[in-house]
Amino acid sequence: MSRRPLPLRRLQQWMSHVVQHPGTAADALAGRTARALVPAAAVEAGDVLVPNPRLSAAGMLDVYNGGYLMRLVEVLQSDFGAMHHVLGDDGFRRFAARYLEKHPSRHPNLNVLGRHVPAFTKAQRTLPHRAFLVDLATLELSVSCAFDAPEFTPLATDAIAAVPQERWDRIRLTPNPSVQLHAFRHPVDEFYQAWKNEKPVAVPKPSPSWLLVNRQGDRVWRRRLSRSAFRVLQRLCAGEPLGHALSTAKPGEPVADWFRDFSQDGLFTALRVARR
Repeated sequence: MSRRPLPLRRLQQWMSHVVQHPGTAADALAGRTARALVPAAAVEAGDVLVPNPRLSAAGMLDVYNGGYLMRLVEVLQSDFGAMHHVLGDDGFRRFAARYLEKHPSRHPNLNVLGRHVPAFTKAQRTLPHRAFLVDLATLELSVSCAFDAPEFTPLATDAIAAVPQERWDRIRLTPNPSVQLHAFRHPVDEFYQAWKNEKPVAVPKPSPSWLLVNRQGDRVWRRRLSRSAFRVLQRLCAGEPLGHALSTAKPGEPVADWFRDFSQDGLFTALRVARR
């Protein structure tokens, strides 16, 4: 008498669990979750997988188990290449495996796989260079996010010039969706650029830095800012009136040059002149 077939949904859940398990397929099959979905006896009897004289059920599943994890590690390595450089091959694989156990892939777009890496890095108390790696992970994630940001049309550079200067205290600007501003504890962009140039340097000591990340066309740009320029741009992106944001700079600082560069770089998409 033949056994009743297992429900397809349960088989799919079982297969997904075994393939995504951070250990081997044998580890997954021995676990409570897999056994609750599909009895171990059914697997051993060949009711789930067609028997293979050369490989056990766990051996056949390991082909997918190891391949799936390896592919996700490769995705993270692609997005966090500088972080991989700091941790080394083995260190990064261990880090990625822990990360994927905590944050498994749940989205059809793998571009979002690493969105929790900075916060996860911060929580790894025994990770070497942890404070620096938090900054580095934030920068690398920011580059990916800027590249994948929605399409936008930059505000024409003469649009603001058309508004009389006496009304600048009523202008509010809309940043484009790729704009990201970061205040870092380390000179992380210098390290990142050296790594990109294949001339890596030692992990730097703490030293504050301020960075703008944005996309122009199909390229992502990074621009180091002074603390004061960062604060002015931060206020503009937060929707503060143009005149007020510019007036917060110290006397003698090249505010006009900053704002000209911000506008020419396409950082804004719209302006509105508020009524009094």
